[in-house]
Amino acid sequence: MNKETVCFRDSIRKTFIGYSIVPVVVTALVLLAITGFAWSHSVTYRNEKENRETSDEISRVMDVWYLMTEDMADTFVENDCIVSRDRIFEILYERCGEFGETGNLVILSPDREVLFTSKETVPYYLTEPAYSDWGILYTAGRAEGRTVTGLSEGDICIGKSIYENGGVKGVIVYIVPEAVISRITATGERYLAVTDENGWIWSGNNKMLSDAYGKIANNFDRETGYLKNDGKLYYLCRTATKCGLTVYTADDMSSNIRVFALLIAVVVMVFAGIVFITYRSTDASSEKYTADIRKIEAAFEAVSNGDLDVRLLTDSSREFNTIGNDFNEMLRSLREQIAENRELMTDVAFAQLKQLESQLNPHFLFNTLDNIRFMAKIDADAADRMIISLSGILRYTIRDTREEVTLREDLNNLQYYLNILQIRFNKRFKYSIDISEELMDCLIPKLLLQPLLENAIKHGFGTKEKLSVVIRGYKITDKLVFVCEDDGAGIPSPRLKEIRETLENDTNDTAHYGLYNIHRRIRLMYKGDYGIDIDSREGEGTLVRILLPCRVKKG
Repeated sequence: MNKETVCFRDSIRKTFIGYSIVPVVVTALVLLAITGFAWSHSVTYRNEKENRETSDEISRVMDVWYLMTEDMADTFVENDCIVSRDRIFEILYERCGEFGETGNLVILSPDREVLFTSKETVPYYLTEPAYSDWGILYTAGRAEGRTVTGLSEGDICIGKSIYENGGVKGVIVYIVPEAVISRITATGERYLAVTDENGWIWSGNNKMLSDAYGKIANNFDRETGYLKNDGKLYYLCRTATKCGLTVYTADDMSSNIRVFALLIAVVVMVFAGIVFITYRSTDASSEKYTADIRKIEAAFEAVSNGDLDVRLLTDSSREFNTIGNDFNEMLRSLREQIAENRELMTDVAFAQLKQLESQLNPHFLFNTLDNIRFMAKIDADAADRMIISLSGILRYTIRDTREEVTLREDLNNLQYYLNILQIRFNKRFKYSIDISEELMDCLIPKLLLQPLLENAIKHGFGTKEKLSVVIRGYKITDKLVFVCEDDGAGIPSPRLKEIRETLENDTNDTAHYGLYNIHRRIRLMYKGDYGIDIDSREGEGTLVRILLPCRVKKG
């Protein structure tokens, strides 16, 4: 079953909608996706940047205290394990001067005797035996002389056991001033927590990251990435420093998501309004821009029903004005030719010739304009070029009343038709013309070659996807031979036999005029064995050969 032909007005309307709404919607979706990606990237980038900067600053500060602790250990050893208070205070102030806080430096003997303290009090967890199996003294004792960090009773401590001659001579413990770290963590805009390697929180700016015991909450004790907590979405960044501390930063994405969702809702509502308005306006637009198409359709229907007095009035564009004027001129010329034929009935041959020409012109015009009608649905620019080519064909057909023209003139007209075919079929149609330049001034019947090509197109495609047509012309003694050959569907044998029999008759009782009209015109115009013969094989192609007398234009 053939596919139902769509109304041109509906096609225009769908085109308006397709080219106005679809690109806008697609662009909006792409922009929203880019905005969402950029927003997510911005949040993660700022979070990771702040986490990295905080971690780097904590590491830098801890490095200063590590170096101070090692300097203290070197001084203690150099003085034969005797505390030099002046030297220790000198190192303490030199290293801690930039922070404004010196912290509490404690030096202990192997049996927990306080050898030095920079403040008046010593934390109890450094002196009481009950704390010997955990905390900073336990961690430093197992570190074998390395400087380590540990959390004791809420204090971050830096510890180092001092070895000499294979034995422990003392332990240096520096209790980090929390105010220094708090100044670093307080500058961030996100939830932040600093923990030891066991997850105990030492410093932070919000209790949301902490559990009931003061450790980092289970939901947040994970690697960098997105997570949900209490129905909210967070982006967590986690960095472990080389001094044993871990920095957590978390961004609450929920409020940003609500803002982004509101933005999407607003955009959707705006575009819904645009779609509604566009859909309503396309009906009026399609009505306006297809008005002349409907006039042309009505005019052709009137002509096909035998009304030759119809007039086509189009005013929407220059191209349609040209079509309307040429259409009206064609009908005027056709009416004149019919009137002349009636007056010349005494000359049978001349009357028959005029009658055949009056059949040929509208037959070609109707086919060509039907092609333009369909091409206008696909490509407006291509349809514009087809209209220009059609105008050239109409001028040639209507305004030039000569019975014979030069081969060059007929080929020039044929090129207009080829332009139309090339736009309509694109790569599906190929053609070549092989005619010697020396034949260009020879006289032939007007519109001789175009019906051959039109016939090949009309019957050659069949079920084939592509069609190639070759037109050749050459001279044999005093005769001209033109060949139109295609590789199309071919003609079944019974139909080929019927066509050959029709060509030999003086009248045509069939509904097919193309080849018969050409053959009959030649027979009426030239006395002799001239005309058309045809050969075809079904599925392989068709060859039409025309034989004419060779006559050259004089002057």
